[in-house]
Amino acid sequence: MKKIAFIAALAVTFTMQAKERKSEISQIEHSQPLKKKGKYAIMVQTKMMLMSSIMTGQEILKNNPKATFEIVMIAGVVKDIAEEQDLKEIMIKANEAGIRFVSCEFAMNKLGVSKNQYLDFVQTTPNAFIYLFELQEKGFHQIIL
Repeated sequence: MKKIAFIAALAVTFTMQAKERKSEISQIEHSQPLKKKGKYAIMVQTKMMLMSSIMTGQEILKNNPKATFEIVMIAGVVKDIAEEQDLKEIMIKANEAGIRFVSCEFAMNKLGVSKNQYLDFVQTTPNAFIYLFELQEKGFHQIIL
């Protein structure tokens, strides 16, 4: 009986904490909208993270057309965007929405990818990490996935 009471108390406590966190998240989302001219960058390594970042960028740019949104690509996704037609089609729409794509030349070299395999709007940088530091110095908010 004591175990049941203890488990019930824990369940009530966790439920209350979850509701409080949800309320806090809602307050943040509604009280601090993103800046109209904000600058945002996400570094991605995988196809799934690229897809999530594209959706995020499209949402930000839809609500803040003057914002800047860049996706910096490293690791395996560098090869995926060179070879997968479905990704290229998604990237075309994302670019039309205003998302900028930058690929790491170091990763490209390691994975045997050349610039001519990319869509014309995909930019490259010798070192994606240094590029991300440079964006930070220019005031970009960043996430590395």
